[in-house]
Amino acid sequence: MKLYSKLFNVSMCVFCAVLCMNIIGCDAEGNAKEASHDVPKALSVEEINADRGDACECIDSALLKLNAFLEVMTGEEYATSKSLNDGLSLAMAGCMTPTGQKEADSAWSKAIAKCESFVQVREAMFLVREQALMLKDIEQNEFANKSKDSKGDGAAEILDRLRDGTQGN
Repeated sequence: MKLYSKLFNVSMCVFCAVLCMNIIGCDAEGNAKEASHDVPKALSVEEINADRGDACECIDSALLKLNAFLEVMTGEEYATSKSLNDGLSLAMAGCMTPTGQKEADSAWSKAIAKCESFVQVREAMFLVREQALMLKDIEQNEFANKSKDSKGDGAAEILDRLRDGTQGN
């Protein structure tokens, strides 16, 4: 049994070494130097944000999309806080979408904040936030009422609904 264990350990070490060599790109001919030239250089913050376009044009177009969203925000299509948030994300997609690169996103936010339309976008976002909070309150009240109405099921019923996602977000 010990022999099989040692053989297994040795074979795993060899396997890992071969796998690492393949992943890193080292080979017997020494092409590692050539492989380093294929790696693209990281984009600078300025280059990332230049791909987004002009910050003020972005905020102006976002304001148009946001105003259109505000007009339909209270409709049946956005009857839950999740659907409202999903709709807002879709409406604001594009140049307002974060890239995930913290420095570039921070610089972009600062550039947007300097635009004239920024105040209007901020006020519109507060309206969306109020609507989302109102929908969340309604959902929580409905969930609490359903929990009170469940006769004898108690905690098991609540846990089942939470597990199934039927509590209304």
